[in-house]
Amino acid sequence: MKINIASVLRNDGASKAFSGELPLESFDYIGSTLSFEKPLKIEGQVKNIGGAIEISALITGEYKTDCSRCGKEVCEKLTAELFESLDSEFSEIDEECITVSGNVIDISGSIEASVFGSIPMQFLCRDDCKGLCPVCGIDLNENECNCEVEVYDPRFAIFRNLSKEV
Repeated sequence: MKINIASVLRNDGASKAFSGELPLESFDYIGSTLSFEKPLKIEGQVKNIGGAIEISALITGEYKTDCSRCGKEVCEKLTAELFESLDSEFSEIDEECITVSGNVIDISGSIEASVFGSIPMQFLCRDDCKGLCPVCGIDLNENECNCEVEVYDPRFAIFRNLSKEV
C-alpha cells in the first residue's frame, strides 16, 4: 500500500488520513494454510511530529484455515494494529517493512508483519473441540468411540517397561 506523504513531510503538525485494501496471498503458517479470500482493509493516519513521520493504522479482514484438532474449516476475523515511526531522513528504515521512493512510502511489508504478528498459534473450530481419536480417527465432537487410548508422559517412557524387566 503506497501513500504519498508530500503534504505531511515538511509541515510540522500536519496529518493525512488514508485508507485502502491490500490483497494477501495464501501462506503456510505453523503447519496450516491460511487463505484470504477478500483483501485486507486498512484505515490509518500519517502525522508529522517534530519532523518525524508517524504512521498508525487499523487492519481488518478474514481468513480461512483448518481447525488444529479436528481439521474442520475455520473462518476467523483478523484485527491488527500498525505503528511505525520514521525520522525525517528515513535513515532507520527496515527495508523489508517500508520502502521510500521520493515522497511515496510503501507500507505493504509493515502491514504483512502486523498481520503475521496478530495470528494465533493454534486455530480451533470451537474452544472445547475434542479433536480426532488418535486410534480410529473419528471426530470426537460428533461421535464417541470405544478405543483405548493410553495417555502417558513421553518423558517417562523409559520407565514403562521397568516392571516387565524386574
